[in-house]
Amino acid sequence: MVINDLLQDPELGLRPLAWAERLDRRLSGVFVTDLPDPTPYLTGGELVLTGLMWRRGPYDSDPFVSGLAGRGVTALAAGEAVVPVPDDLVEACERHELPLVAVPRHTPLSALMQIVLRRLDLERHGAAPPLGSHRGLLGRLPEDVRRTFRHQVLGQIAEYDRRSHSDLLGTLQVFLECSGSWTVCARRLHMHVNTLRYRINRIEELTGRDLSSLEDRVDLLLALRS
Repeated sequence: MVINDLLQDPELGLRPLAWAERLDRRLSGVFVTDLPDPTPYLTGGELVLTGLMWRRGPYDSDPFVSGLAGRGVTALAAGEAVVPVPDDLVEACERHELPLVAVPRHTPLSALMQIVLRRLDLERHGAAPPLGSHRGLLGRLPEDVRRTFRHQVLGQIAEYDRRSHSDLLGTLQVFLECSGSWTVCARRLHMHVNTLRYRINRIEELTGRDLSSLEDRVDLLLALRS
């Protein structure tokens, strides 16, 4: 898939800000970060999603973008949940020839990440993955059914993220990927275990689910991938 595919989705509301003529470049993956220097974790070809929390001032934009361009990422998508995309970031992307798109407040970065992952998965495995996996089962459900299920399970978290400019959905995603390991998840998110426990408790309150329950974990995982 290419970035232009995402720009054609009116519900996402993405806006090109720099090097729009290169938004037809193909994606190999997606990476969400607010690290000042995420380059050690990039291999090239990614769509990098960021909430701009790494930016303390205009002087931070050029080193950040320079690193991404040097690693060969396909494009940068900057979330506007907290502030609009700053001019210095646009200028840095123009200078380093890196395509840049703005992600509006109503589109959580975690939701955009899931859309990209799902489309890449479908592209790599054909119309639908094999039925012998939950991805294969989900891939055969109508889009409106998957959307409704996701909203019923995760809607309260998505609304909370919009109101408080947090990323509980992203925290939940990583927690499940780490099989519920507190230490591994905290390390991946670069946060203290107590902070992670607070976030997971908030997720449980908002969803009415117990993340120590396998059944509830399955529901949350399926909702994230729907």
